[in-house]
Amino acid sequence: MPREFSRASRVSEVIQREVAVIIQKEMQDPRVADVTITYTKMSRDMSTARVHFIRPGDEQAIKDTLRVLKKAAGFIRHELAGRVDLRYIPNIRFFYDASVERGRHVTELIDQAMSRDPSRDESGE
Repeated sequence: MPREFSRASRVSEVIQREVAVIIQKEMQDPRVADVTITYTKMSRDMSTARVHFIRPGDEQAIKDTLRVLKKAAGFIRHELAGRVDLRYIPNIRFFYDASVERGRHVTELIDQAMSRDPSRDESGE
């Protein structure tokens, strides 16, 4: 019987959950207070976890948050070592997840196109 989820996917889920808890509970920096971890992807050799996040704010706030998270990666990795049962704790790399903003932009474009469409009547059909 084949496994439904690979080991990398299970480890990704654990890393994602624990990194989110560490950021919210252990880090005292207000620049990471509104961070939400959207997904985590493990490298093939399981040596690196790519942690993607979102946060409200402008571009500068996002850059500041990314800088803080990158500097805290060693601390977060150390905290992970005490929380997860893995022989090797992966290196943590943070990336801003722009997919939410891209989705919002696409929705706005669709709404604009729909509102300009003269073939649509008042009922929306």
